Amino acid sequence: MMKTITTIALVTMSGSALAQSGLDIDRAYAAELRADANTRSSLLGSNAAGLDMEIFTQFRYTYDTRSEVNGTTLGDAEDTIGFSLPRTQIRMSGAVEGTDITGHVNFDFGGAFDFGQSAGTVGDGGATLREAYAAWGIDDNWTLIFGQMNNPLNFESSVAAEHSQGVERSLASSFMDVGFAQGVALNYTDDEWKFTVAFADGANTQNTFYNAAGEADVSLTGRIDWLVSGNWDQFNDFASWQGSNTGFRVGGGVHWQSGGDTNPSLAPIDTVTVTQWTVDGQYEGDGWGVFASYSSRNVDNDLIAGGSVDQTDDTLVIQGNMFISEQAELYVRYDYIQLEDDMAAITPLPATADDTYSQFTIGMNYYLVPESYAARFSVDLTFGLDDTTGLDARGFADAATTGFIGGGGAATGAEDNFMIRGQFSLLF
Repeated sequence: MMKTITTIALVTMSGSALAQSGLDIDRAYAAELRADANTRSSLLGSNAAGLDMEIFTQFRYTYDTRSEVNGTTLGDAEDTIGFSLPRTQIRMSGAVEGTDITGHVNFDFGGAFDFGQSAGTVGDGGATLREAYAAWGIDDNWTLIFGQMNNPLNFESSVAAEHSQGVERSLASSFMDVGFAQGVALNYTDDEWKFTVAFADGANTQNTFYNAAGEADVSLTGRIDWLVSGNWDQFNDFASWQGSNTGFRVGGGVHWQSGGDTNPSLAPIDTVTVTQWTVDGQYEGDGWGVFASYSSRNVDNDLIAGGSVDQTDDTLVIQGNMFISEQAELYVRYDYIQLEDDMAAITPLPATADDTYSQFTIGMNYYLVPESYAARFSVDLTFGLDDTTGLDARGFADAATTGFIGGGGAATGAEDNFMIRGQFSLLF
């Protein structure tokens, strides 16, 4: 009996010691994550020799309910529930010894980015290449990047998934996301300014060949950020830990692309021109922060038969967060999508459809280790304030990442959307 009691005591004490040791290690790792975050978000590579690997995964449960818009029949599609793995990423990076060149590769096995690419690929666990680029540090300020990378236009989309606020990025950000493409970018960063210019194949052209129908003839993107106060590391995420210094950043960007003048043909469209711009700002205080952005996109199609049609859509995001303890953070977000409702638009809305779609989200994050994204629980409640008929008409695959869906299938159109999401994120 005494041996048994002694053994239990030793195991208990060693377990406590290991837990404390693990906590200390996670705190150190958290510091490393914050130091490295700027590397990922700004596309600047590490100069450390060797190969580094990082794994990030999200495990999510979603409950989504909606009611019918007049004239539609949802049937069993009124409720959608279940588990998902939106993102499971393997990231690798390394340096070419004796140079200032680093390489970065990112594969995703989740379902968030497969949606709509081809039949049978939605969340099937297959690898999707997200990033494959090289970064050449010309000097302390300038970096040349070439390969497949995230377009730098949209600030919310450029924040790493593990550093985004809550369960998922805003629906407005997903709607306006320019996505990943192949190209060349030049980045400049100093203590006050940061700007990037990118020459690429166009919006959302990752993993396409140069003669693919979806590629633009030419695509140009420029973004500039001004650090009014604070430091750049503060703005690689949306959390502002308790005890943080204040910081303020403003920025904006423009994206332009044109297609149809070279192979392949876009018939019946002769040429298509996309012009998109965004402005945003972020303030961080002692344990709290706010973020806001406004974006607009115009698509102009010149037809082979003569004439042209175009449409302009706009979005707004307002978001705030506050820590109520060292590890618990509350956040709220309102995002708004304004759709072009002109019947001459490229994808005109049904006569009865709302031309606006907005939603309100309230949620909480719990960080298992203070000031660390290594392990985080998130839960939120989202209320859709307008019916989804307009978004359904646009063919917007919002279900891919957000879980907020319309009628689905032939029974499009829904209103009174309400969604609950719970998620555990792990980064190691």
